[in-house]
Amino acid sequence: MNLNIKTIDNNEAAAEFIANSINRNLKKNKNILWFVSGGSAVSLEVLVSKKIIKTNIDNLTITLIDERYGPVDYVDSNWLKLKQSGFNVIGAKMIPFLTGKDIKKTVVDIKDILKEEINKADYKIGIFGIGIDGHTAGILPYTKAVSDKELVCSYNTEEFNRITITPSVVKVLDEAVVYAMGDSKWPIIEKLKGEVPIVEMPAQILKSVPKLTIFTDYSKINK
Repeated sequence: MNLNIKTIDNNEAAAEFIANSINRNLKKNKNILWFVSGGSAVSLEVLVSKKIIKTNIDNLTITLIDERYGPVDYVDSNWLKLKQSGFNVIGAKMIPFLTGKDIKKTVVDIKDILKEEINKADYKIGIFGIGIDGHTAGILPYTKAVSDKELVCSYNTEEFNRITITPSVVKVLDEAVVYAMGDSKWPIIEKLKGEVPIVEMPAQILKSVPKLTIFTDYSKINK
């Protein structure tokens, strides 16, 4: 598969690309569901948030791709890190995962909310990272999240109790943008070009999205 890979040396071009996609659909009065990531994508998403137009802004819903379970706004929360970095789109509907409920109830609630939001959305876009182990979102290799048929999955890892969207959500997206900067990510981008079992490399599921764009600083990827 020929991947649409764009080489960049800063966030500006990627942010402009993503904001243009969202703004174009807002201007068309479409309902948009935007999934955001934590980690290295936060700085990019903050920049995108500053470029979102106010036209039909109440048609924009923003939620997470994955979260680390705990109390609301606890130190390892992806949503907290976004807020602390300045991520905010005034007028948009913002849906965090953590509400203070136990993990079982939290997951049930998120499943119900995402089902409703996906059904009413005219355009669904997600910003993803890729780990050096081939994971994307909170879908780690050889975990239950790879094959879970529900929209949301939770499971324990050594570091965190994770809550993540599953491949079932990725498959209904209209657009996915991958942000993978730094030389540690270059080998995994090369691997993404090949056919690798999803259980070994969950990021392969991103190739099922009709419009997939990868932003990286690895210039050799296109040679």
